[in-house]
Amino acid sequence: MNESKTAAPADALIALLRSSLSASGEQAFGHLVLYTSFGVVRGRIGLTFAQGLIGKENGGAEPGAPHEVIEINDVTVEHYSNHLANASFDRLYVRLSDVLGFALVGSQGPDR
Repeated sequence: MNESKTAAPADALIALLRSSLSASGEQAFGHLVLYTSFGVVRGRIGLTFAQGLIGKENGGAEPGAPHEVIEINDVTVEHYSNHLANASFDRLYVRLSDVLGFALVGSQGPDR
């Protein structure tokens, strides 16, 4: 029962990210915000992760292969715990089971 509750937000996030990518993997949004169990994570999805989403959509990846982690680049993390300072990372991998909510912020492209 608990597994289905954690799968639903992850499935919604993956579906939204997949629909927000161009055929080349370019993001139609400025950055991704994840509300996780440990803090607020802001960044852009990694190229490898984006290409995996496109490959899966186009039948290039194994059918039914679940995504367990999301790759995020140029990351800032605002920890919920007061004793931890904000952190910045070039790349961070977050387990989708830790994601409690998400938002796509801003837009990309010359006409936006």
